[in-house]
Amino acid sequence: MAFGRVLQAVRKHLSKNQADVAASFDPKLSVAAVSMAESGNRPPKTEAIVRGYAAALELDEDALLDLWWAMQGMVALESETDERVVKQWWRELRPTVDASHDLHRAETAAKTRSTPNDDYYAPSAALFALADAIYGILARMLGGSWRVSYRAELGLREPADGHLAVINIELQVQVSDESLEMMVTFACPEPVTRPFPAELMRAKPQGGSSPEVGWILNALMAMPARERAAVAGFIHGLREGSSLYGAGEDQ
Repeated sequence: MAFGRVLQAVRKHLSKNQADVAASFDPKLSVAAVSMAESGNRPPKTEAIVRGYAAALELDEDALLDLWWAMQGMVALESETDERVVKQWWRELRPTVDASHDLHRAETAAKTRSTPNDDYYAPSAALFALADAIYGILARMLGGSWRVSYRAELGLREPADGHLAVINIELQVQVSDESLEMMVTFACPEPVTRPFPAELMRAKPQGGSSPEVGWILNALMAMPARERAAVAGFIHGLREGSSLYGAGEDQ
């Protein structure tokens, strides 16, 4: 839902309607598809569709793709072991210095506000890291005429009136030298399951192996370096086995 609300905010700022966006796709999308994408009922499922929205809304393609993945919990980071970008699951992220300061302030506020009867708590360090990553992508993508910010709301552990801790992300746009208009506010998502790239399911297997083995190999190679290292032996075994299997089929 959060990704769709960003699309909607940008579209409205550009004074475009949903039909304008739908018509910019080739082949053309239905207005209903654009409406469902903005509402979150049917968000974009492939990178190709996201690229289409980037073109329709005059946004940087790479930045919108980074946002789409981050909203699903996968944040693009530079690999520590080689010169490439990998996607890391949000629960494994470490907060930046700025996000750590925000976390500390929230934790202090929770301790100050808590009483023997009211147990307040701050959002997790991982959620601060994800919100900070999304904030950075949005600021880069939207440019200087927009103001992007986030703020934490404390959670309350209470059976009847309790609520979860959240981090709200706000997008405002400059309408005059001294005036900002609020375009959208949404809670930073907290994805439960790690998404699987749809592109990998359609990827051509390497080395002439069967589609099933190629699918597994591509999925494993898409893992972050740390996870890949943990299953390096398994990957090697699959490659050896798939090569033998492919050679046997050719004879």
